[in-house]
Amino acid sequence: MASFKETLQTLGEVVSERFESLSAKLKQRLHYDEPIQIVPYASYGNQQRIKISGRALEDKGIEQRKDEESLWQNLAQAYQRFESDEIPNLQLKLHFQGQSLEVLTNQEGYFEASLPVSDLTAGGLWYDYQVEVPAQERLSAPCQAVTGKVQIPCPQCDFGIISDIDDTIMVTNATSTLSMMRLTFLRSPASRLPFAGVNTFYQALTQSGAVPRPIFYVSSSPWNLYDFLEEFMELNHIPLGTLFLRDFGLHTLKASHHDHKSTYIHQIMDTYPQLSFILIGDSGQHDPEVYSEIVTQRPQQVKAIYIRDVSTKESRDSEILRLAEQTREHHIDLCLVKTTSEAATHAVERGYIPASVLDQLKTAQEPPHAEQTRVESIINA
Repeated sequence: MASFKETLQTLGEVVSERFESLSAKLKQRLHYDEPIQIVPYASYGNQQRIKISGRALEDKGIEQRKDEESLWQNLAQAYQRFESDEIPNLQLKLHFQGQSLEVLTNQEGYFEASLPVSDLTAGGLWYDYQVEVPAQERLSAPCQAVTGKVQIPCPQCDFGIISDIDDTIMVTNATSTLSMMRLTFLRSPASRLPFAGVNTFYQALTQSGAVPRPIFYVSSSPWNLYDFLEEFMELNHIPLGTLFLRDFGLHTLKASHHDHKSTYIHQIMDTYPQLSFILIGDSGQHDPEVYSEIVTQRPQQVKAIYIRDVSTKESRDSEILRLAEQTREHHIDLCLVKTTSEAATHAVERGYIPASVLDQLKTAQEPPHAEQTRVESIINA
């Protein structure tokens, strides 16, 4: 028998879906007067096919790259991101390497398509694709085509990287719900902090091979934060990669952090069965458990695991060290590290990156923490 919580979630999903459906039908009858924003996600593929995805939304006019924004501006933009107005059943036309494919967005405004690959540049990694919005009766104004990126690793690539985001590359304090919400809603991408040396380490991992190595970011953050995370990475010179996030809605309450990450990691590894990966995460949630489980299931596709120690509990460290013993049975190191330099040292020892990276990391320092606003101080009190 379903629990009260499960019944309530199911009821909430039905009500939410009915409301969104009615709202979409009403807008379709009245035509869309708001500007449309097509968000092409950084996508991925192999030598045979690519998988393109993105989303169609009403343009909220969220401006980028404001280094000095007020708390209220940040809060307003956070609200606009989470109160997104999706555009369902919108006709789109995708273009890649002279091929075209027509698709419709789903009820949440997402689109997804697969296209064959024909002509690739030797030694290349990133390629362009275009998303066009054909003229259609429901639109009251034209919409310009946009260009997205898709990464296709070369056959000569030696390995890839799969990384978490929160508390792995970006200081989030995900173990504290209140602190995490404060940082998410009251800070801009320019004021969010990366961990020291992350950009140097990740650049070395992706660029130190004979050909560029692909990187994938698998996070439990919602898709509504895609532009936020993309801008944060660009501002902090963290390599572009394909993001795998979660849909924001009542139905996602049923999906666990563990299942979400595991599903996407398997999907990535299925796409590149001949490629092995370095897995990077943190000790705050379930990354060590997810990654060690992947090692048990697909040891040939894991080179090493780096876990940033963000937990203050000794019992948590002991749990992770026990998992490290299990992965060592498969001759795979799970390294619990306090700093980026510790992970880089192991990577140098294994020949994944050059030793010169360690000299660069010696000068890497944690960026100065932005002063708390009055409202943030009250929240933290």
